[in-house]
Amino acid sequence: MSAIFIDGQLAHYEVIGRGEPVLFLHGWVGSWRYWVPTMQTISSTNRTYALDLWGFGDSAKNNQYTIKDQVAFVMAFIEKIGLSRVSVVGHSLGAIVAYEFALLNPELVEKILSIALPLSYDSLNTRLLLGDHIGLVDKLLGKGIETEAVRSDESKNDPIAIQSTIAELEKTNQLGKIDSFDKTSLLVFGQNDTVVRIPSLEIIQSLRSNIHTIIFEESGHFPMLDESSKFSRLLSEFLELGEDDSPRNLQTKEKWQRRVR
Repeated sequence: MSAIFIDGQLAHYEVIGRGEPVLFLHGWVGSWRYWVPTMQTISSTNRTYALDLWGFGDSAKNNQYTIKDQVAFVMAFIEKIGLSRVSVVGHSLGAIVAYEFALLNPELVEKILSIALPLSYDSLNTRLLLGDHIGLVDKLLGKGIETEAVRSDESKNDPIAIQSTIAELEKTNQLGKIDSFDKTSLLVFGQNDTVVRIPSLEIIQSLRSNIHTIIFEESGHFPMLDESSKFSRLLSEFLELGEDDSPRNLQTKEKWQRRVR
């Protein structure tokens, strides 16, 4: 277990690999653990960091749970670790934090890949997330050895950390924020996600050219676990994009399937 103290509070993270840095931020369900398969896959080319946000996993339960608090936490973590520029992969809550962080600190962010990012409050299944969180992983992933690591940390998460950030979304224009992000960005959604609704085609087509959307048709809320090989390959190609390369050159779902056969 790797940990540092930030303002006297325990901040838990794990690090794997060497190369260009990539920071993974988990969502409302689970902790750093579900990133392990992806981290291992790209560890030969990237130094990967997975952070437990405040109130989740083994990081402190300190009631510093607003999105602003989590963004400040990520900033303090990056400074403490000594990273100068990083690509960020965020899942649901982690994706929201990633964009908020990037808009405040654009010089520190190379690019962002978001998974299950709710573009509006209405696109989020709050009834599911705000219900009994114990057993939620089973509902979203099913039972299996590959999801045991996610399930094992489920009871460690503070329900208040989930509730407070969800409440904030009702007053936030998330779509406007990502559309003001001018660096390479990829939005990934699972076709069968019961937590975050996929944006309409009209919204997808309205996004600026530096933003691309890919839908994993066999995935739910966790494409990185449901279709792990395809996701890891997509992430690797995304991270290899140069500053002048468009993410829209990445393969769509149909072409992706033909390519991996």
